[in-house]
Amino acid sequence: MASPEPARPALLLVDDDDDLSRVLTRALDRAGFLVHRARTGSEALALVPHLAALDAAVVDLVLPGAGGLEVVRRVRSAFPRCRIVAITGLAEPAMEQAFRAAGADAFLPKPVELPQLVAAVTARP
Repeated sequence: MASPEPARPALLLVDDDDDLSRVLTRALDRAGFLVHRARTGSEALALVPHLAALDAAVVDLVLPGAGGLEVVRRVRSAFPRCRIVAITGLAEPAMEQAFRAAGADAFLPKPVELPQLVAAVTARP
């Protein structure tokens, strides 16, 4: 009898760019994550209460519906130990400060380098 595979860590990916989201999903899946995708902030907020566990999240700043900051706040509130990485094309110091104040652990400018993203998601304090 084969032993069951260990559970993969769960990750929430929130980005409205379908092409980028597919690329990031493949990279994060290869890195060992079970990826849950949302295209809008509102979709992500509706999904969060239905997740049994969440180990990491990658959240874009500019999203249709609820914005990235609200998603980060809600994820941090629901899953205090979750590793949250904010990504954005608006990489300004004020944006980084706002994301970190909302609970993000890391802040990466777009275009995101895949090795850098995987390292940010898997880093531990």
